[in-house]
Amino acid sequence: MLLALAALVLPAAAGAAAKNGPIAFAGSKAGQKNGIWAWKDGWKGLRHITALPDNFEGPQGSPNGKWIVFGSVGGIFRARPHGSQVLQVTSGSFDRAPSFTRSGDRILFSRSEQLPPGTPEDVLVPEHIFSVKLDGTGLHQLTSGDFADREPVMSPNGKIIAFDRKSQTSSRHLFTMRTDGTHVKDATPDLAAWSSEPSFNPSGNRIVYVKSFPGSDTSDLYTVHPDGSGVSRLTGQSGNPFGGVSSPSWSPDGTKVVFQLDRHFSRSRLQIIRVKDRHLGATLGGDKFAQSPIMRAPAWLRG
Repeated sequence: MLLALAALVLPAAAGAAAKNGPIAFAGSKAGQKNGIWAWKDGWKGLRHITALPDNFEGPQGSPNGKWIVFGSVGGIFRARPHGSQVLQVTSGSFDRAPSFTRSGDRILFSRSEQLPPGTPEDVLVPEHIFSVKLDGTGLHQLTSGDFADREPVMSPNGKIIAFDRKSQTSSRHLFTMRTDGTHVKDATPDLAAWSSEPSFNPSGNRIVYVKSFPGSDTSDLYTVHPDGSGVSRLTGQSGNPFGGVSSPSWSPDGTKVVFQLDRHFSRSRLQIIRVKDRHLGATLGGDKFAQSPIMRAPAWLRG
């Protein structure tokens, strides 16, 4: 009885871990069956979720597990995790990198501006972060200026948005801001390399990101607190980087990260790593997964 009373009094743990579901990703086989696929341990094979034309970006799942959102030719799309109810949410030709807000009723994404014809190739193309409702209404711009802002993701507590930003004169760095676009801060100000592609863990106290060097295949995963403190390496070693990593996504239970791996492979694969001891687990892709040997931009969905 005392235990039962305690359960009534004590609040539930914030950011409680969820059950791991399938890993969804953008995949293809020799130009055929492009689209969003999914894999889960225990399934007999891959599942082909959507089959829109081509140029798919990897999906992201909603907090309640009821929707996925992804980019394709002509804009941002949403669908049920099994592939039904596909709906085009935006029609911008330069809309990319969608993800959900904490409530799941809005989508964050980045949109590039169109520069006038004849603009020099070395001029930075401004790219800003927007949000929109699931039905495509209520478009709202969050960032502005001469920056290329990409890969927006909201923290599990719904208080901040992490994204990566580049200016004409600076490296691409991991930034945070409030959900209304104010209080923009560089979370990796002292980093000479690029830091990009953030993903929050379920409790919201750490962000995994890609540290890389432009023009090189040198890249690794690191984690950091949202305020920029507590940087910790996840892949590779000093002087011996793992290389070829991108698109990290935290597992819903907070114990693992899945990421895209291009190192020494002719086709993109997915790699799973356990966070607590940096143990490399399953590698997905290649000839073992003949239905979709090319796997890109994974998202670990809720079970």
